[in-house]
Amino acid sequence: MKKIASLSAIEYDLGKSQPIDTLDFLKNDQDKLNIYKKAGSNYFAASEISNIDLCFNAIEKTLNATSVKKDAIDVVLYVSENATRGYSINIIDVNKLLLKAGLNKALPIGISLSDCANIITGLQVGVSMIASGMANNVLLVCSDMITGEDEKRKVERDTSIFSDGAVSCILSKPGNGDFDICSLINENLPSLWAMNSEAHKHEYSMEKFKTIHRISRAILKENMLTTANIKKVFTSNYSLPTNKLFVKMTGCKADKGFYDNIGRFGHTLAGDILINLKNFYEDNTINSGDAFLSLVDSHSTCGAIVFCKN
Repeated sequence: MKKIASLSAIEYDLGKSQPIDTLDFLKNDQDKLNIYKKAGSNYFAASEISNIDLCFNAIEKTLNATSVKKDAIDVVLYVSENATRGYSINIIDVNKLLLKAGLNKALPIGISLSDCANIITGLQVGVSMIASGMANNVLLVCSDMITGEDEKRKVERDTSIFSDGAVSCILSKPGNGDFDICSLINENLPSLWAMNSEAHKHEYSMEKFKTIHRISRAILKENMLTTANIKKVFTSNYSLPTNKLFVKMTGCKADKGFYDNIGRFGHTLAGDILINLKNFYEDNTINSGDAFLSLVDSHSTCGAIVFCKN
């Protein structure tokens, strides 16, 4: 397998864990609550601090976990879909974040157009900068939170809940981190976005799963891997039925999927796959060369990443 960048020091910060039966739209509806629980949902995370403070907490943990010095970090990629979440992050907030974290030499770059697939766009930009020699070390931080009424925490067309959280990591040259990024495929399909309506929900779902199937097969072939070579498949944390279907679309059996965090905290938007990778790494034996497939998706974007353990 080729290796295009390394990934290390994955750390995250979540909001306060709360049972889903405290949500306004579930606490007085036992039948609906049972449906969510049957689909795997139990808890969600609601932050009592700002989105930028979530970012700082994650970044601070990453900086404490890496040997890369603060002054050696060339770029901070700030990944968030803030414009659609009821709050706004601006350059003043980002500069305050950089000062507080001691990242005085880092260039901030913001990424936000891919919604729940923002993480792969951030990784793509970071990897490209490292491969081109424009940067040696990139700190990627991805955060999102929901503000306002509980109803906003519903993940549309699924029985899962949005949570608040931030995750960060260091990208650098291959061989320098816990994992290497072997390759990634990232596609935006305006035609898929156009199908995202109640009138076309069946066609939308079918087209998305077909795209995930095609991309998964392509990235495995590109890395000369088969499904037997994949140790685990990571997806966003939706519901058990949906996530198992995503895993099956790759050609892997459903038991190769990682589902633990669906019940723990649900869908932290774009940050799920890195949090899931970290948690699996902490709780399981992983050997050098083990390969992992991660899937991302949003209303119009679908992508896949192959990681391998150094």
